[in-house]
Amino acid sequence: MTMSAATQLQEAIFAALNADAAIGFMLAGIYDEAPQEAAYPYLSMGESRFRNAGLKGTSGAEVNFDLIIWSNDPGQMQVKELMTAVETSLESAELTLSGHDLATLRLESATCVRQWNEAGSLYRGRLAYSALVYAA
Repeated sequence: MTMSAATQLQEAIFAALNADAAIGFMLAGIYDEAPQEAAYPYLSMGESRFRNAGLKGTSGAEVNFDLIIWSNDPGQMQVKELMTAVETSLESAELTLSGHDLATLRLESATCVRQWNEAGSLYRGRLAYSALVYAA
């Protein structure tokens, strides 16, 4: 398994999302870990999971990761529109990983839920992705 593939994949995904003008217009920020004072809406990295996916003579990894979108808009529509924009952006992005080949990247599931905090109601969108990455 090549753990460095996960780092390379995250960097490529964040670079693609930051380069997308539509995403930049819609989001206040894209973070690994959002600062406490982050303006809404924003995207942050969620959980990541790794599994050996090596082939005979080639090391590889299955990387499962979540992208989380936070919104303080009064309804779900903003989160759903942002989830659609992120999915569209990543579907068309040509992700380049140093020292690795990205075999597949696919959206596994998506959820939108209401959460409460001391300031009131927030909506959280979760995009769960799966990627197969092999050493180049």
